[in-house]
Amino acid sequence: MGKIRIKSEKVAVYHITARIIHQRFLLADVQREVWVRALHRAAAFSGIELITYCAMGNHAHILVRIDPVARECGDDELVRRFTALYGTSRAAWCGLDARGLAHAFSQGDTTEATLLRTRLRARMGDVSEFMRTLRQRYTKWFNHTYDTAGTLWAERFGSVLVEDTPWLVGLVAAYIDLNPVRAGLVRLPEDYRWCGYAEAIAGNKDLRRSLACCCPGEGDTMQALARYRLRMLGRGAAAKRDGTGARINREALLEAVRADGELEPHELLQLKLRFMTQGAALGSPEWLDEGDGAAALGRMRKPPGTAPLNVLDGTGIAVAGRRHAGASAISLPRGASPEEPHE
Repeated sequence: MGKIRIKSEKVAVYHITARIIHQRFLLADVQREVWVRALHRAAAFSGIELITYCAMGNHAHILVRIDPVARECGDDELVRRFTALYGTSRAAWCGLDARGLAHAFSQGDTTEATLLRTRLRARMGDVSEFMRTLRQRYTKWFNHTYDTAGTLWAERFGSVLVEDTPWLVGLVAAYIDLNPVRAGLVRLPEDYRWCGYAEAIAGNKDLRRSLACCCPGEGDTMQALARYRLRMLGRGAAAKRDGTGARINREALLEAVRADGELEPHELLQLKLRFMTQGAALGSPEWLDEGDGAAALGRMRKPPGTAPLNVLDGTGIAVAGRRHAGASAISLPRGASPEEPHE
């Protein structure tokens, strides 16, 4: 039997990872474009907030905020979300298109309308249903386009429950947006087309607002995004548009970790951080022991313990999971390939 997925019954943030089967590189440029569109449509349908994402060649990261109340929506909103996912295709779902769905709802509380409402709402406001929708929709497109069959995704997707505080959500978001920088594909995150930060800079207002909320304070959204960029790159790198300041000696950083040295957040983000993707939950000790994190962990058969992250001693962050304390939570990419699945 598979492990129980940790879910919160309240508004919660999840760092999701999805990997291509057999670590194959099936997400080339065209495929990533389609995957990003499918991601936006699945998020709109599910009623969740997309904070950021990054699509690599053989895996993807997604950071979302999910409110279970999202499934409690009226008929007009159901039709809008249905259209966001299925478009105006005829017989898109259960033999219905958006017009047919609206017509069924207009008949009142008939047996058919009630069943349709129940089935649609059950797919909303839930991390598992969101990922099911995304993976199935993209797989259907891929198999139809390339005349293949079967699943594209390796096993279950991964998810880490993240305490919903601006600093911590911003740290996880920055880790995600820096994936292509760590992999050596680009020198600056805004130069990588398939990540949330680049799309926000390019004009996506929803992503701008979500990332700006990670750096609250006085000023407009673009000023908040500038502070977010400083968090990712540090002042030296952020001041240089060509990215020359972003080159950090990761071997030296790892040695500092082993020697119990303290790292700045932008230095830490240059390293592979296992607790970002492999822990159960990430947050303050109080949140994990007594808050919403504890409530979510308590629904597991065998709740994992919490271990303080020594490298983040100054932040008060802890992780619930396996072997994720101190330097054991950090390593460098293995990488023969610039996109080996090391994140």
